[in-house]
Amino acid sequence: MKSILSLISLCFFVSSFAFGQTPETDDMYYWKILSKVKYKSNLDAESGEVIYTPVFSKSIEQYEGKSIFLKGYIIPAELSRGKMTLSAFPYSSCFFCGGAGPESVIELESSSPIIYRLDKPITLEGKLTLNRTDPLRLMYVLKNATYYQGK
Repeated sequence: MKSILSLISLCFFVSSFAFGQTPETDDMYYWKILSKVKYKSNLDAESGEVIYTPVFSKSIEQYEGKSIFLKGYIIPAELSRGKMTLSAFPYSSCFFCGGAGPESVIELESSSPIIYRLDKPITLEGKLTLNRTDPLRLMYVLKNATYYQGK
C-alpha cells in the first residue's frame, strides 16, 4: 500500500512539472522556445563564404509579432548608438563572450532608455520579430522593448 501511494505521489510530482510550465511561472519559458531554431548553410555568391541562415520552428513562428517577455542580462553592443542586446546568460557566458549560441541573445529596440547593470538580470517585454534576411543583425529582435510589469 505504501509503495502505491509513493508511486501516485511521484506521478503527481512529475506531471506538475510537465504541465505547469507557463510564461508566468517559468522565467526561461520564451528562451526555451527560441532555442528551437535550426540553421541552413548557403554559399554566398559574392564572397564565396558559407552563410548560416536561421530556420525557425513552428513553435517560434507562432510568437512572431506577438508580445513576449524575457529575463536576461543586458549586453551593450554599440554604446555610441545605444544599441543593446538581452542575453539569457550573464556577460561571462553569453554568446559574444562565452560558449552560448546565437539563439540565446535578442536585439533590443526601445524608444526609451533602459537602465541596467551588467551583473543583474532584468525582465523586458516587447514584440518578437524574426530576422530571416539581414546577416548583420541578430536573428531575434525585441521591438518596443520596455520593462516587464507582470500579468
